[in-house]
Amino acid sequence: MNVRVNRRRMLHRVLWFAGFFAVAVCSALGQERPKTQRAINPAEQHYEAAQTFQIASDYDKAAGEYRAAIGYALQQMGNLHLERQEWSDAAELLSQAIKMDATNAPARIDLALARYQAGDIEPAKAIIEDAVRQNPSDVRALVFAGKVYFMQADYAKAAERFETALQLQPNFDIGYMLALTDLELKKPVPANVIFDEMLATSKPDAGIWVLIGIAYRETGYLDRATVHFAKAIQLEPHKHNVHAALGMTRFLQGPEHDQEAHELFNSELALDAKDYTSLYYLGLIEARHGKAREAQQWLTQAVAARPESLEARLALGKADLQLGDNELGVKVLREATVGSEGTDPDTAELHERLAEALGRLGHKDEADKEMAEAKKVRSGTPQRGGKVAPAITSNELQQVLETAPQREYSFSERQREYIRNLSALLGEAYHNLGVIDARAERFAAATEEFTQAAHWNPLIERLDRNWGIAAFRAQHYAQATEPLARELARNPKDVTLRQMLGVSYYMTDQFAKSAETFRPILDELPDNPGVRYSAGVALIRSGDASAGKEILSTLLERNDNSPELHLIIAQAYSDQSRFDEALRELQRALALDPQLAQAHYALGMVYFKQGKLDEAVEEFSRELSRDHEAVASEYQIAYIKLQQNRPLDAIPLLKDVLKQKPQSADGHYQLGKALLETGDTAGAIDQLETALQLQPSQAYGYYQLSLAYRRAGRPEEADKALQKFQQLKDAKANKPGGSPTGSF
Repeated sequence: MNVRVNRRRMLHRVLWFAGFFAVAVCSALGQERPKTQRAINPAEQHYEAAQTFQIASDYDKAAGEYRAAIGYALQQMGNLHLERQEWSDAAELLSQAIKMDATNAPARIDLALARYQAGDIEPAKAIIEDAVRQNPSDVRALVFAGKVYFMQADYAKAAERFETALQLQPNFDIGYMLALTDLELKKPVPANVIFDEMLATSKPDAGIWVLIGIAYRETGYLDRATVHFAKAIQLEPHKHNVHAALGMTRFLQGPEHDQEAHELFNSELALDAKDYTSLYYLGLIEARHGKAREAQQWLTQAVAARPESLEARLALGKADLQLGDNELGVKVLREATVGSEGTDPDTAELHERLAEALGRLGHKDEADKEMAEAKKVRSGTPQRGGKVAPAITSNELQQVLETAPQREYSFSERQREYIRNLSALLGEAYHNLGVIDARAERFAAATEEFTQAAHWNPLIERLDRNWGIAAFRAQHYAQATEPLARELARNPKDVTLRQMLGVSYYMTDQFAKSAETFRPILDELPDNPGVRYSAGVALIRSGDASAGKEILSTLLERNDNSPELHLIIAQAYSDQSRFDEALRELQRALALDPQLAQAHYALGMVYFKQGKLDEAVEEFSRELSRDHEAVASEYQIAYIKLQQNRPLDAIPLLKDVLKQKPQSADGHYQLGKALLETGDTAGAIDQLETALQLQPSQAYGYYQLSLAYRRAGRPEEADKALQKFQQLKDAKANKPGGSPTGSF
């Protein structure tokens, strides 16, 4: 068991939090602050300045101040998530803060912390080094960078960062980390100087002696560590964890010191009967001297004190196996494998011991599996997609370094009130910034800002109206529908809003809603071709052909020379199967503009619906000649080839379609059918499975897949696919072969 590796990792983890984490938390109301300090909130300051500039009609300066206010507010929100150890949420908010205000250096440092804790080590390093380059005198950035390098064992660079920080801001935390780094570099003399200065300038305190002892112990200077732990005991004989700290050091010095270590651990247990460190090391001492039964007793208590400890469960499992209790050993070791991952030696040994026990019990297959896992771990296979998972903190060190965060956290009422106020500020700031951008006709930016305002405070007066209009002006119709619908419900007589909502529904293919929205104002539609056309087509598509046709006819009388309008009316006629009228309109459209986009495709669809397949292929081909990326026309040609039992001609067309539109469920389905017909069963299965992943409700996809599975000698899967086909077919009838136009 590599006890030292695990403890060193724990030390690094706790030192990471020491000092630095308190800075981030404090800025997010992690601690009470004096009233005079709490009143100076940069987010509020910038917000008030923005309002002043806005009242004075200085919109550029107002926008800059609003962005700064939002940046600081988002940073504070991000830090609240840091406090809760919600790294991903914190990173998202802090990224937004920097995007809003690139000059916010503290937010950049907080983002690096969040990315680091989420396991994104290299991005975190890049962010913090960028912060140092921008401001070489930023102590917080320097300390953070030093800790990143320390965690990666790049001690020379870590020392460089800590030295610079210490010169700028001498304090205990930075000095301690620099001394620890010097010890890792095997430079005990400068480390001793720092530690001596700490002791000389501080009141007699056992905690400082313990911290210095830990630094010496974890870097291999065990004799120096014993001196400092002994001094701590002399100063405070009843202080928790100090006897255990010295006992651990004696244990590391070798078996000849085990008797003293045993006494020290028992002294610690007299202060705290459930002290994990003492229980665990007492078990290791007994195991080292071949006393498996006694080791089992101590280690059982250690596991009870800290159930998540991998090393304690491993040691206990080994004691069980040594006593010949293989079944109990398997149980303990299996429990330890739950959630265990990484490449450290303990994880590898865990799987090796489990394989050994399973082999003794005759479970060869399971034993082989565990041994393979052990080899994988020892080979250093990256875990978690290449990210480094943060280590578990050491209770012993957490209690010494009181700045380490707690595992569970809940906001106080004061903090919840702070969050409500901050959310209100963010909502108002985003809304006012959106108004400024909308005034300048920057509608896309305004739409995004109104969206953010609604996220933070949806109750802002006039937000829905401003948001909906900005999204409409930006042609973001899908975003416009909801705020416009809410605002129209409040103001049903607002004709302008009704027109915008009707057009937005039409542009998002919600024809029934569009027609319902337009219906109250059909007699007072403006002389606007776009609005009239949207209303007319929406009525036709939703089943009211007479009313829609009347609107379009009136529109056509005023715009007879518009080829686009003739094309649209033709498509409406085609949808109603009024093919002669559709053909007349298409001929008129092509006469006005022979290169009109989609005209030949629409003509091909009319011929297709009439069963005139050769004429349809000719028109689709003309559309392709006009536009080589007319994927819908190429798909329809391929579909007709399949209808004519010419799968070999259809396959290359469908492959080209899927190059342009890889998410087309119909394209994958038709290609799967074609491949199945030509004998490429494996290819057919691949395409049909993809089609069903994209569109799971396609009943006939399961039917074709069942045929393919059966041909491939997979009868069980074929039966399941056929059963799924029957279930979907009973629920909703599908036409064989899928939709002729599909998703195009």
